[in-house]
Amino acid sequence: MDKSFVLSCLKRALSCQRPEIINSDQGGHFTNPDYIKLLEDNGVKISMDGKGQCLDNARTERFFRTLKYERIYELVPNAVEFE
Repeated sequence: MDKSFVLSCLKRALSCQRPEIINSDQGGHFTNPDYIKLLEDNGVKISMDGKGQCLDNARTERFFRTLKYERIYELVPNAVEFE
């Protein structure tokens, strides 16, 4: 993911609904000043998992692993190349 993709998705999501808080990991696209400013400008509190702590959000991590391996990689040719 690049910064513009993440910001575009966030703007689209915020146009539908504004959550009280958004939780993410500490990836570069989520610690980017533009991402943080967009959340702050929309009154959304920021929560981040501990650095390198994938187990902080184990259920979500497992869901996306299952989604990738059981749906995306099987249905989308060469999807693994895009990671």
